This record gives sequence, structure tokens and C-alpha cells, in this order.
Amino acid sequence: MYFFSYYGHWDGWNRDADKRTRDIYVLKNLKNRYTWPGQVVHECIARSLQNLSRGIPVLKLEEILRITRTMMREDFRQSRSGKYRQNPKTYAGLFEHEYSVDVTDEDWKAAADGVDLCLTNFYESDHYRALTELAPEHFLEIEEFAAFDFRGTKVRIKLDCATREDDRIVVWDWKTGKREEDEGVSPQMACYALYAHDAYGVPVDRVVTRRFDLYRNYLLEDSVTQRSLDDIQAYIEGSIEDMQGLLKDREENVADEVDFRKVERRRICLGCNFLKVCQPNI
Repeated sequence: MYFFSYYGHWDGWNRDADKRTRDIYVLKNLKNRYTWPGQVVHECIARSLQNLSRGIPVLKLEEILRITRTMMREDFRQSRSGKYRQNPKTYAGLFEHEYSVDVTDEDWKAAADGVDLCLTNFYESDHYRALTELAPEHFLEIEEFAAFDFRGTKVRIKLDCATREDDRIVVWDWKTGKREEDEGVSPQMACYALYAHDAYGVPVDRVVTRRFDLYRNYLLEDSVTQRSLDDIQAYIEGSIEDMQGLLKDREENVADEVDFRKVERRRICLGCNFLKVCQPNI
């Protein structure tokens, strides 16, 4: 999965790509009935916050829910029609349609209802109300690709949102899954904090992380410590070594599929986007 996601799909968007590379590219862009709602929620919230950052009024919740449900219906129709195979960046594609997974109407409705729940919890929260009261210039980043240098390696990230509150930088992250979040600074949030510390030049104790569990409607706030940053730097260093250790040429970032071991575990493989190109022995 790692090879296909970061190497095997490359150039698959080109008209003259070979069939397998094109297939990998199309499959990489698939979502499923669990990840798709999360993307819908994130994109909806991002549009609202971008409007706030520009001083543009945000729609009422009822209108937001109506528009979002309409967009999801259109995504579903596009996916069922197979249009995503022509252009996966323009048309939505769902794993369940690609692999002809039998999903009940009740399950599809539950996915859409989950979006409504997450959005309702967000827009009716005190946390959103506080965001609406921020000055536009205090929105620092909203779903923007960014990067920082880590000992000669570029680490790419995308924050859900970053704001300035007095002399603090607040890193926000929206969680939409049904798995309950663990307390404490997660590796993901610690990495975000390391970026904020570097990008905005603030002391580590002036960076705050907020994970908003939209499905359960509660927020986890943590102050970042130097220990957190030390731990995440060791984690990043180890991850870089693990990833580069699989490369055929580290300097040129060249990978070969044969160097990436197949998992070949039925429970995992049957839910993997790349099942049809990987063809594991399951």
C-alpha cells in the first residue's frame, strides 16, 4: 500500500500512462463510506473558516446541512456511474462501487447522518462560536499544504486550522471517526506543534493543540512540552530511516515494487484500495 500510494501511482494522471500505472492512480484516489464522510466534513468546515478569515458571513446550519447532503448525493451518483475512472480528481470514486461491495441503503444513510451529526456538533459548539469572534487576521492556516525542514528532509503537513490567540498559537484538528481519541499529545498533533513552533517562531510552551471529536462532541486540549517535541523528533527520525531504508536509491528517491513486502492478510487486503493491482495470495 505504501509503495502504490507514494511511488506506483506516479505519472498515472498522464494520457500516455501504461494501464497498470493508470489503474493504481485511479485506485489511490478512491474513498470509502468511512473516509468519505470525514473528507466532506473537513471540506465544509474549511469553507466556513475561510469565509470567516475573509470577513464573509457563514451560512446558517440548516443551509449548510442541505447543501452538504446535496453534494454527497451527487458524489454518490458520480461514483456509481464510474465517471471517476475518467478523471478521479474531478469525480468522486468510492471503494464500494469499484469493488462491487454490497452495502445496504441503511448503511449509506448512516454515513450521511454521521456527517449531519458532526457538522451540527461543530456549528453549535462554543468552540465554533469562539472562532467566529476571532479577527480575520488571527486565522493563520486553514487546510493548506505546508512543510518544514527536519535535518535535511522536507516534512509535509496540512493543518485543519491554526489560529493565534493572544501570544499563543492554537493548532486545531477535527476528528470525525467513531474510534474514541486517546488523551495526551498524539504523534500527529506533536508533529503539527513542531511545525508551528518552527513556522511562527514561538516558544514551545506557547503552542496549544485542540482535537475536536465531532462525532462525540468533546474537545481535548493539550499544552505542548519540550518532552513532546523531543519524542516526536525521535519518532520522525526513525520513520524517515524506515522509509528510506526501502528505497533502491535514497539520493534520487527511487523505489522498486519488489522491495515492498505484501501483507497478504485477508482481513486487511479485502479492504485495500489496491487489491486488484496487488493481487495478493489470499
